[in-house]
Amino acid sequence: MTPIDYLDSDVAYLLGMLVARGEISSSENVYRINIHFPKGNLIAEGQTRRFDVDKEVSLGIEKIRERLVELLDADIRTVDESETKDLVIRTTRRSMAWRNISMILNDQSSFPYFEIPQVFFDPNTPYEFKREFLRGYADVAGNIRLANRDQTGRHRVRLDILNYPTNWKVPVQLCILLQNHLNVGVPSIIWGHPNLGREWREHQLNVYAEDFLSLGFYFDYKQAALNELASINQARGGHGTSPCPGQRLIGRGRRKPSHPEEHNSTRLDPNLVGRHYTSYWQICRELGCPRRPPAGAQLEMGLEESE
Repeated sequence: MTPIDYLDSDVAYLLGMLVARGEISSSENVYRINIHFPKGNLIAEGQTRRFDVDKEVSLGIEKIRERLVELLDADIRTVDESETKDLVIRTTRRSMAWRNISMILNDQSSFPYFEIPQVFFDPNTPYEFKREFLRGYADVAGNIRLANRDQTGRHRVRLDILNYPTNWKVPVQLCILLQNHLNVGVPSIIWGHPNLGREWREHQLNVYAEDFLSLGFYFDYKQAALNELASINQARGGHGTSPCPGQRLIGRGRRKPSHPEEHNSTRLDPNLVGRHYTSYWQICRELGCPRRPPAGAQLEMGLEESE
């Protein structure tokens, strides 16, 4: 059997949540999964629509709980922490679902160490499973609100990847999944790298709202905000975003000075230590981006580059 044989839509959705902000552990025949929903990412707003976030989050997490109860045959409860709402899953059985999830995640135990499982890059894996993985990720670590709009006022969904030395490849993997497998354009990756003026802040992928409609959120209120802001983009002439070509022209005055943290081996992926970068795509390439522009193409620098 292959990893695809262990997948269905519910498992894919759970894996997306785990890669975003999940932990799995076991001790004394008690098996636990914790999924941390950052409260900042649970805020959603449209241009005219506002939501009772506490109520909407409770309804949404209950939907997720019901979805997972049958899959895991486990006790599932919600815990309200200071900065997160946690979905806590507990069972005394090392079920087949538990073993499959652990195997697909390469027996890693927490989100700073998880990567996107290779099964989601397999051309034989159904589109629906890849979509559900991305929805699980976005429900936990994605947000849709007015503050995400670009310099022209075009609205976006933001996907966050917390900055750990062990997970620098995840933004590139997310980008490849979106562009190559889900046909959703990503203008660029906003790196939390000292060369790019963001020190060690989280990495970000911004996807225009109308492009994200093909994926959507499982939380109803996030989906409602997405629908409204995507409609506004479309009314202003928004259209499908071209994928990042893998390289762009670097204009005059854009070259960034060296930074002492370029050599920080405790914060950077080993492939990045001691290297100087002027543009986001140079980091992407070091971390495995396979995209290359057509020969002779004029590669304009986008707005994303300066944000």
